[in-house]
Amino acid sequence: MGAKRDPAITALRDALAARLDELSDQATARIVSDIPAYRNIDDQLRRDVRAHVEAHLRASIESLVSGREVTREDLLFVRPHAARRTRRVSLTDFIRAFYVGERVLWAAALALAHDEASSRAALAFASHLPRYFEVATTHAAEVYLEAQEELAATGERIRRDLLEDLLAGRELEPGPRLDAARAAGLRDGASLQVISATPSESPGDEELLRGGAAALARAAGGPVLPLAVVRRDEIVVVLPVRNGAADGSTLQTRLADVQKRLADAGLALKIAVSTSVAERAQIPEAYREACGLRIALGPSPGVTSLTEMSAFEYLTLRADATAGRLISPAIREFVMQDARDGAPLITTLRAYVACDLNARRAAERLHIHVNTAHYRLGRIAERTDCDLRRISDLVEILIAARLADANARGD
Repeated sequence: MGAKRDPAITALRDALAARLDELSDQATARIVSDIPAYRNIDDQLRRDVRAHVEAHLRASIESLVSGREVTREDLLFVRPHAARRTRRVSLTDFIRAFYVGERVLWAAALALAHDEASSRAALAFASHLPRYFEVATTHAAEVYLEAQEELAATGERIRRDLLEDLLAGRELEPGPRLDAARAAGLRDGASLQVISATPSESPGDEELLRGGAAALARAAGGPVLPLAVVRRDEIVVVLPVRNGAADGSTLQTRLADVQKRLADAGLALKIAVSTSVAERAQIPEAYREACGLRIALGPSPGVTSLTEMSAFEYLTLRADATAGRLISPAIREFVMQDARDGAPLITTLRAYVACDLNARRAAERLHIHVNTAHYRLGRIAERTDCDLRRISDLVEILIAARLADANARGD
């Protein structure tokens, strides 16, 4: 006898339908208590969960006597609920909630089996429920993933548009872009930095750059993830400065660690970090700083931060033909020859200056004997005709060495 004409099944359907509100409340309570993702939901989401549960229980009860299998078209009500869950609940937990409802409904049907006819109806329902929830969960997973992809695409588009607004210096109007800026910590009055990163070689797959952007965002982020966007072949990150300070060495250390791990995975990045700027309107300037630094560093991958550089280092970062012509021929020749020899003398001179012109401390830093340090400094003075006790002579040699480094990078 077909399910449609079986009075026992019709009676079971009616009895379950009469308890629909009670069963919906019971299933909702179990979802909230048993599934961690639902435990701290607000009242609005709880009401939405309750409405979704009731819709499924009603559909499964009604389909018991419909005489046909449930289809995706019967489950159109799932889509808006799935779209709302993507922001708060994982797919796994979303699907787990379906099985809570199925168990509640089966327990209710089993409790109504008190004689042969009602037991037969309960068995029919037992074979019907898994088929319904198989279709329902498959459909729910599909629309959840569709909603998640749509949400991700919308979010990425908003982030891209936000970055273009920031780099153009445009004022942010109230709306999704301003909301995204605030969510990334780019609030009014916040000090900000910009990171520019490009691969040493084209990765051939934008998804690798997306993964790199996510990794840099995690490394640079604090309580909130900063704005990170793949812009053609470049990753741009705009982040709030922690604790109102540049925190450059800590940031550079974190970025260096993730840069190495990305390089090991096949994505070698050149990463440059700007100075700190005081407001969103100065982001274009910070971006130009980061790009200029990244370009000046040449093709080699690595991490460099302007917050870790002195003004002297920054001013001599690029090769300058005029500055080069102002260097005396003796100093220019000395620097070129020392570079060909592996730069032992310039290395010693830099350590000597870093140690406040203390040769003993410079020797300790270089792990050489102090007499060796004195000998090398003497050789520098002899070959350049400079007095290493005079600041102007020291600066000219150091500038020549920095310009030679820039020339070697091809700047």
